[in-house]
Formats: sequence, C-alpha cells, structure tokens
Amino acid sequence: MSVAHRKGIILCVDDEPTVLATLKEQLLVDFIQTHDVVTTTSGEEALAFVEAARSDDEIIELIITDQMMPNMKGDEFLKHVHQILPDTMKILLTGHAGLDSAIKAINEGGLNRYIEKPWNAEAMREDIAGLIGKFRQNLENQYLLNNLEARIRELSNS
Repeated sequence: MSVAHRKGIILCVDDEPTVLATLKEQLLVDFIQTHDVVTTTSGEEALAFVEAARSDDEIIELIITDQMMPNMKGDEFLKHVHQILPDTMKILLTGHAGLDSAIKAINEGGLNRYIEKPWNAEAMREDIAGLIGKFRQNLENQYLLNNLEARIRELSNS
C-alpha cells in the first residue's frame, strides 16, 4: 500500500490570531482535500501538538512558523522540531527580515523556505505545493526502500 495518499497535517504557528486566520483560510482553499490545517499561537503549544501527533502516528508534512513570537522565537522552535521531525518541511514566515535568524533556522532547524510578510498568496501556494510534493516523494521513496530491504532479507534467509 502506498503512503502517498494518506491525509497529512500542515501546522501553522503565529502569535497573531489574524495572521493565523488568514493563513488557515488560504491553506484550506488550496489543500483541504489532502491536509488538515492546525494552528497554534506559540512555539510551546506547537511543540506539544508535534509530540501528540507523533505519538498518534499522524504525519506533519509542513510547518509554517512566525519568527517573532514571545518566549520561543521561530528559529528556536524549528531547531526543536528538526530534532523530532527532521523530514518535515519547514517555512519561516516573518515580518522582521533578519539574516541571523534565517541562517540559524537553515543550519539548525532544517529550514526549507524563508518568506517575508506580507506574503504573495500565489507564490506561497506554489512553494507549499512544491514542499509537500517533495515531502510525499521522500516518504514514498522510504516506504519502497523499506519494502525492498525486507524482501532482500527474506530472500537471504531462504
């Protein structure tokens, strides 16, 4: 059975409710058939969701996080997430362009895209679709590799 058809999760993290509402609305228009969109208002809340989702075998395919949040900035959040879910695609969305935070997020958090607010809806949709496609292809490749390795072990033991 292929894993590519399983419904995934897009997690959005921002301390501004209006930004979260706009982002969720846009994501639901484009990805409602294939994804659940979950929003959280802090890095801490998002990490708790990541842990719960992981324990329930849910697949978080994409995380979009703001950089400037109280208590835990986006690059710090991504660093924690990357240790838990290294294959999940990650976007840092910020109104405060800062090269240091972008570099930290790339090096320590496995950042895939850096997008400035206000974002261009069409460009973001294309970025998200591309990242989700990449995630699903990587997942499918891992599934096929695991099956091949299991088959080789079976043949070796015959």
